Amino acid sequence: MLTALLALEALAQAPVARVADVTRLQGQGVNVLLGYGLVTGLNQTGDDAKYLQTIKAVRAMMERFGANIDDVDELSKGKNAAMVMIEVVIPEHGAREGDLLDVSVTALAAESLEGGRLLPTPLVYHDRSVEGLFGFAQGRILTTENLPTAGIIRKGARMERDVFMHVVTGGSQLRATGLLSPWIRSDQTYITLVLDEVHAGWSMAAAVAQAVDKELSLSADVDRVALAVDSKSIVVLLPEHQRGDPASWIRDVEQTPILMESNEARVTINRTAGTIVITGDTRLSPVVVSQRGMTVTVATPTVDGVVVEPVFKQQRFVPLDPETNRSANVQDLLEALNRLQVPFTDRVSILEEIHRVGKLHAQLLYEG
Repeated sequence: MLTALLALEALAQAPVARVADVTRLQGQGVNVLLGYGLVTGLNQTGDDAKYLQTIKAVRAMMERFGANIDDVDELSKGKNAAMVMIEVVIPEHGAREGDLLDVSVTALAAESLEGGRLLPTPLVYHDRSVEGLFGFAQGRILTTENLPTAGIIRKGARMERDVFMHVVTGGSQLRATGLLSPWIRSDQTYITLVLDEVHAGWSMAAAVAQAVDKELSLSADVDRVALAVDSKSIVVLLPEHQRGDPASWIRDVEQTPILMESNEARVTINRTAGTIVITGDTRLSPVVVSQRGMTVTVATPTVDGVVVEPVFKQQRFVPLDPETNRSANVQDLLEALNRLQVPFTDRVSILEEIHRVGKLHAQLLYEG
């Protein structure tokens, strides 16, 4: 009984996540449509006479409506038109005919797109091997004061055809990619879970596969329903009775609970946002750091948990002495640096140097 209670207590304390929190479905992701269009209505901030492509586009547009242009030089004097590149991002779950999506507009040579309006422009897939028209973009461009040469058209793109995300794959297709495990059969169908980069690793891949196996193998009526094929990918069987309704099976897979590893020690630095995120047991070995007239000492506690604090006279000398009988960690270090009001860039430099000499026992990752 005692063992069972301890196990329950440990389970309650362990962080639990869903499979969907740490993975995505292979085949599911954003896609990009591109276009090359003409913006009009600019207040003398458009393309000048040196950009002949714009003049040709304006002339072609006017002649299409029956206007005869004798002197093309007259078209460039107003500088009220500009050629632009257009980008439309299709969400990871695809798009359907009639959907309205935001449009990103970037000037090629204009000084500013403020006040401009994009004329109807066809959109094509970013991969030239995929042919056909996917939609049209048009509308008033919203710019910012800091970046007038780029802007957004809210709901300015209308989809003219469907874009589906295919996440179900045949076993023969998987084997053709080099996955030759005897568990993967050519006559079966599968989905593939891809771990997020921050969670990728053999232990996490195995944990996801084991969790899905434990949760769904009985309902699938097979001995094994998931296999970690590498440190980032987990192949999951789509049972025959679920092939007509894959959505409910995918839902069950994504909602499967998994225990997150509490000892996954990572320090993630985002210089753009100015943040340092700590996860897991980020321990520090004894070390003394001195930078810009500041000294920080990481001390190891004695057996009885008591650390004799060094005598110091300088105000900018801070010892890292954890109160409990444990090694110091990155949180202790950052709290000491915070008391010294150390700038963010110096905190990063200190962490990087401690990691370089092997005294920081955690992965040092970067974002942004």
